[in-house]
Amino acid sequence: MPSFLDLPPEIRRMIYLHCMNPNEYKSAYDIYRHNHIEEGNTEYMKRGPLCIEPRIYITRTTPSILLLNKQITAEALEVLYRIPVDLYGTPGSHCSMRQMDIAEFICEQFLQRIQYAALLLGNPHKNFVLQLLDIWGADNRLKRLDVYFPKGALGSYRHWDIVESRLRTFSLMVPVHFHEVPEPSEAPSGQ
Repeated sequence: MPSFLDLPPEIRRMIYLHCMNPNEYKSAYDIYRHNHIEEGNTEYMKRGPLCIEPRIYITRTTPSILLLNKQITAEALEVLYRIPVDLYGTPGSHCSMRQMDIAEFICEQFLQRIQYAALLLGNPHKNFVLQLLDIWGADNRLKRLDVYFPKGALGSYRHWDIVESRLRTFSLMVPVHFHEVPEPSEAPSGQ
């Protein structure tokens, strides 16, 4: 009986691309926002203050193809790390106005091994960017980082200045390309 490993490596790589989507983590953002204030959900008011509710746990999953055997895992990870990852600012957490940590949505080791990323910043998301740069400061394999921000944002607000300054410092290690766009959420990834 033919095996998956009998397929030519080029075909296996195409299959890996269709089996893995590193940008899937964003669906957890949408679930979190749907259940909380950001979507205008007033149900939370009937339950009492959010600070007494347990912290939301985000379920992360591993693509099944990575669990088959060592050879397939090694080949698939090589493909996975080349897929451009779109990174959006994380949602706020409860009433504290603190952003959730990106590592609650995406594994730090994965973030350190990706080769191409796009930061899509509609707001400065200072804590998100600083956490991400701390993760990448420990270890990274980035070949390119694209940063998309709204027109006229840089220099307009102190948090933008901090974010820009840290990203420009990071550009000494990794090529960082800044893109001023009308709407960062619609920016093309992987450029």
